[in-house]
Amino acid sequence: MIMTTVLAVALGLAPVKDGEAVRGDYAKAIGRYSQTVDKQGTVHLRGRFHGSPYEIDIDRNGQVEGTAGDFSVSFLVTDAS
Repeated sequence: MIMTTVLAVALGLAPVKDGEAVRGDYAKAIGRYSQTVDKQGTVHLRGRFHGSPYEIDIDRNGQVEGTAGDFSVSFLVTDAS
């Protein structure tokens, strides 16, 4: 579920306020995607959303970077405490 939440933020589906947790189930809206992990532990998420491709990478420290359609995204995932 964490990966679908990260994708929801990256694709602009989930509203985000700095320091607040993102809540909701976005799996149905996102649909299918591929997930791989490289030797460095970076997670690579790839798929299509409304016909546009996206490629999102999440490193071991929670840094998210990638492209979603014509947009570049970059943010940090942290625990909501």
